[in-house]
Parts: sequence; structure tokens; C-alpha cells
Amino acid sequence: MDKQELLSVLGERIVKEDKEITDVSDWINGYYCGRFDALTFAYERVKWLDEPEKPEVPKEFDEWYKEIQEIKGNAAKRFALWKICQFGFGCGFEDVKDRKIIKGSLTNWVMNHKEKAVNAVLNGYTVKKEPVWVVKINEKLYFCRFIDKYFEENSDEPTYSESDNPELVKKFTDKAKAEAVATLVDGEVEEWSE
Repeated sequence: MDKQELLSVLGERIVKEDKEITDVSDWINGYYCGRFDALTFAYERVKWLDEPEKPEVPKEFDEWYKEIQEIKGNAAKRFALWKICQFGFGCGFEDVKDRKIIKGSLTNWVMNHKEKAVNAVLNGYTVKKEPVWVVKINEKLYFCRFIDKYFEENSDEPTYSESDNPELVKKFTDKAKAEAVATLVDGEVEEWSE
């Protein structure tokens, strides 16, 4: 049950209790008034509650958890929490399909962010967007790809394609590669946000 469902249930109970307060004897009326006051108090306190924040996790965690959900189904949460908690006992992350231990960035991230990983499994999460870079050719156009003629000598035609269509623009996850291409096409590197 989430916050909105709880507020809805309490609101319905308050309306019901309010109707029952009238037309009863004094001592029972006091009982109903007390229940009405308690429900109203609870309703106001629930409105103060914050929704749990969804932590930001790396793409590798998202892929790992989706793989677990695909294989384990309803038991995915329990299995993922069990795997995350094992890290304190020297166990590594395991690729669910191939049953091999994964070493690297996912293992390091979970070992250093166990609480965030557990919170992600319990409350949901957002995937951290990795930065990407593009090569800007001029005010409106961006580098898309090299054309085969780039490698031919004495070609008068353009050796690369350019576009302003975001779907065609080449996005680099390695800034050094983007800078190398920018040098070749006489462009400039800029960070791309979608």
C-alpha cells in the first residue's frame, strides 16, 4: 500500500465515522468522537510522510536486476536482496544466466553502495545516464559517420556525413574518441544531453 492508498482508506473511514457520530447516546457518542479524532490525526500525519526516494543506479545494476526479474519472476526481489547482502561475506556478483562471477564496476559499486542497492530493489530506481559527446561541425550540423571515400586519395566529395537529426548524430561514450574525430573533421566536441 502506498501513501495515496492509505490516505484514501483513512478518508473513507473518517467519512463513515462522521456519519455514525449523530443519533447515538452520549457515552457512545464520545466513543465515536474519539475514533473520529484518532482517524483525523492519523490522516494528517500520513500527509507528512515523504515518498521514498528512488536512488540512481548505474546501467550495469539495471541490466543485472532486469535479468534476475526475467529468470526469477516473483522471487526476483528476494534473490537480488540475498545477493546484495552476500557481499559482506566475500561473495562476488554472479551473472545469472552464465553463473560466472562478475568482477568490475558493478561489483565495486554494490560493495560501496549496499544501502542504495537494497533501497533500489525495494523502492525502485532510476538509471544513471552516462555522459555522451558529439562532434559539432557548424552552427546546425553534427558529425554522423565517415564515408568510405575518406580513405581514398584526392577525393573532392565530403568524406563524412553530417545532420541535424538527433537520431543520426554519432554519440561517443569516450570523450577522447570524440576529440580525435573532431580533429579529423575540423569540428568541436560538446556534451550531448537528451
